[in-house]
Amino acid sequence: MASTGVGEAVHASSLSVLCWLDRAGLPQARGVVALVRDGRPAIAFTYSDELVARDVARSARVALSITETRSTGRAFRPVLLTGRPELVEDSDGDVFVSDLLRQELRRYPPARLYADSPLLMREHWWYLPRLVVELDVEAVEPLSSHDQEGHVLVVADGGAPVVRAVTVRGHTQDRVELSVEGAAVPPGPAVLFGQDASFPDLEQWSQWRYRGHWDGSGLDVEEAPARTGLGRTPGLLQRWRRQRALERRCIEAIPRT
Repeated sequence: MASTGVGEAVHASSLSVLCWLDRAGLPQARGVVALVRDGRPAIAFTYSDELVARDVARSARVALSITETRSTGRAFRPVLLTGRPELVEDSDGDVFVSDLLRQELRRYPPARLYADSPLLMREHWWYLPRLVVELDVEAVEPLSSHDQEGHVLVVADGGAPVVRAVTVRGHTQDRVELSVEGAAVPPGPAVLFGQDASFPDLEQWSQWRYRGHWDGSGLDVEEAPARTGLGRTPGLLQRWRRQRALERRCIEAIPRT
């Protein structure tokens, strides 16, 4: 797929999953809203996620799984993009505002609370500085849609993440049985990642992870999430606290000049 085709696929996507190996060589996964800058997929992390953004940028290879079918455009195709990450440190927010803000406002409705007008942008100045991780795409593979909770399996293999769409067939406290789409995945340290969101507003967005060892047919669980699914709709006080916590984390991490 040419860079233009990659850009169109990302523009038409909804939620995606970013996968990488951390400094210890362990697989990681995170739900993201992928944007496009100069024809390349871009993840615009706020400074509240500085540690995550820098961890991703240090990776030799990352993968972007695009399979969520809700709230997608006509050009949507389930694909897996892999390539090398490149970090653009945008501590003043100029790159984000000029190249990415309009996309985020359109595709991630909660952003409108902070940056949908010049007045809101001045009030929430801390929301604009970003750590933009761009993906220099080297491979594009078709990826089958998966179960309704968006599960993907990420396995560490040879210094790179191997990513597959999966369906959960059953689970106990210590093991999750999976059906894997595509080629077999070699055994290794693994993460089973799932997410769900309220569409189309994305006001609720829940992500969860099972961590353990993949043996070729299931995941032997070493760490399980406290809960899965969306849970209860947050009240007004919870939303206010969430917004203040985001503001505090961003301000603490933005470099001072």
